[in-house]
Amino acid sequence: MRRKIVWWRLAVGVLSAAIMVWSLMPLSSGIVNIGVVVPFAASLLGIAWGLTPPPQEKRKGWRKKMTIIVWVCIGLVAALGVVISSFMVAAAVDKPQGGESTVIVLGARIHGDRPSRMLRERLDVAAAYLKENPKANCIVSGGQGPDEQYTEAHVMKAYLCEQGIAADRIIEEGRSTDTHQNMDYSLAIIREHGLSERVAIATQEFHQYRAATLARRAGLSDVSAVTTPSPFYLLLCYWVRECAAICRLWLFRY
Repeated sequence: MRRKIVWWRLAVGVLSAAIMVWSLMPLSSGIVNIGVVVPFAASLLGIAWGLTPPPQEKRKGWRKKMTIIVWVCIGLVAALGVVISSFMVAAAVDKPQGGESTVIVLGARIHGDRPSRMLRERLDVAAAYLKENPKANCIVSGGQGPDEQYTEAHVMKAYLCEQGIAADRIIEEGRSTDTHQNMDYSLAIIREHGLSERVAIATQEFHQYRAATLARRAGLSDVSAVTTPSPFYLLLCYWVRECAAICRLWLFRY
């Protein structure tokens, strides 16, 4: 029995080491956020637990109770993560029905007058949808950050035009600074220009659920997804960060 326990701890330690490596990969791109810190801290604890020899005697009294509390907390957090992830996956695969959806491309970082990799991938899937559905229109939504020379919307429209999308099918929304504003301002544009209120959101898979939730809260009832996958080395980081953002959304409604 003790040998099985030792091997179980070793397996947890090895798995934790792999997660640690994965959690640190975004650092190569200069990304540091809660999605890096939390998996790193959790994997560090997992490695420490895995390398610690099992106790010679059964825990008694408060030590046993604390162990139970810790494992219950871990189980609850894991269960919450599974529930949130199920919503995220379901939203990411909710493809648009019909060919007249208004595509809302959510902004992301730009470099000078060029989109970053993640933004470019959002624009590529949006361009593919617009080419397949020539009656559809597009809103590119993103303001100007303090370190950006242009609004994200301006760069996004220019990129879509390079991909062969007619400029008169693309409307810039260049004021928003977060997903909540993306949806509020985009809805105003949709109604001002008489566009279809059936919308398809172009963003990464981890972002679709929160974006769709905020779109519905803004007043859009028919929401679907034009999804692009995240790079593997960034997926854990952004997935964990998004789980935290969804918890905030559920608790505080923003």
